[in-house]
Amino acid sequence: MSEPGSKLLPEDRRAIESLPGDDPARDLIGQILLLIPVSHWSFARFKGRGASDQLLRSGENGDDAQEFADLRQEFALQRERAGTGSRIAASLRAFDEPYVSGLTLIFADARRQFGILSLLRNDVLGPFTSVEVHALTLALDAAWDRLAGLALAEPSGANSTSRPDAPMMHILDRDLNVVLTWDGSQQERTAAVTALQARLATRLPPVIEDAVRDLITDWTADPATQTLGVAHPVPFLTVRTQPMTGSAGLFVGVLLERPPGGRVFSRAARKFALSPRELQTLAFLLPGATLREIAKAMDITSSTVQDHIKHMLEKTGSRNRAEMIAKVLDQS
Repeated sequence: MSEPGSKLLPEDRRAIESLPGDDPARDLIGQILLLIPVSHWSFARFKGRGASDQLLRSGENGDDAQEFADLRQEFALQRERAGTGSRIAASLRAFDEPYVSGLTLIFADARRQFGILSLLRNDVLGPFTSVEVHALTLALDAAWDRLAGLALAEPSGANSTSRPDAPMMHILDRDLNVVLTWDGSQQERTAAVTALQARLATRLPPVIEDAVRDLITDWTADPATQTLGVAHPVPFLTVRTQPMTGSAGLFVGVLLERPPGGRVFSRAARKFALSPRELQTLAFLLPGATLREIAKAMDITSSTVQDHIKHMLEKTGSRNRAEMIAKVLDQS
C-alpha cells in the first residue's frame, strides 16, 4: 500500500521500472502513485497483431491471470460508457474485500496503444475524495495532451467523465484542512467558510499539501507577507496559492491547474522529435518552473535538466529558452 506523503514502495518502483525508459506510461504511473495513496494498483495493456499483453501491479503475490482478466472486463465496461478517448471514472466491475472504493483511468486509445490503470482503496484509506478525483482528472487531461505525440491517441475526442469546465479552487484553513471547494460558477466564496468550519474537513493529496505548506511558510498576520505562490509538485499539475480573508480570519486559496498544453506537446514531439523526458522538462518550463523545481519534481539532477534543455535548443534551432518556447508555442 502506498502511504500518504511517502516515496514509492520498493516493489512499486520495481514494477514501474520494468517498463522501458522511453515508455510514457512509466513516469505517468509513478507520478499518480506519488500523488494519490492507494491500497492496490494495477496497469494493463491489451495488444494485438502478435504483440504481448502487459500487466503491472502492486504486491508480489497474487493471481496475474485473474488480475489481467479483471482489468480486461473493466476496460470493456468503461468503453461501453465512452467508446474512445481518455477517461476517469468510478470502477464499474465488482471488487472483493478488503477494497471499498475504486477508480479507473484510461489514458490511451484503443486505436493505437492503450492502457488502463486501476486504483483501489480499503477501509483504512477510505473512499477517494472529490479533491483527489479533481487532481487526478487534471493530471489525466494534461497527460493526454503531453503524451499524444508519443504513440498515444490524439487528444481530439477525448472523453473524461470528470473533465472540469470551470476553474476549481479549494479553500484551506491554516492547518491545511479543506473547508470549502468552489468552482467558477459559484458566487459565495469566503463568506461561506465560517459556516463550514465545523464540518469534517478533508485534506489535499499529500504531495500537493506539502507544496502548499512550502508556499505559505512565510505568511504572517502582516498582509505584505501573504504573497501569491506557484509550484509544480508533479509534472502534470500547477499549484497556485493566494490569501483569502473571511470573517473567521485568514484562509489559503489553492487553485489546481493544468500547465499549458492542448496540442502543443503532441505537435512539438512530432515536429522537433522531442523525447519523453524532454517533453516533461518542457511541461515545467512553460509555466516558469526553475531548474531546481524541475530537477526535484523529475527526481534528476539540475545538470540533467540542463542537458534536456540543451538538446531541445539544438532540435528547435533556438539560441535561448525564450526563443525555443516561442517556436514550440507558434506551430501554425
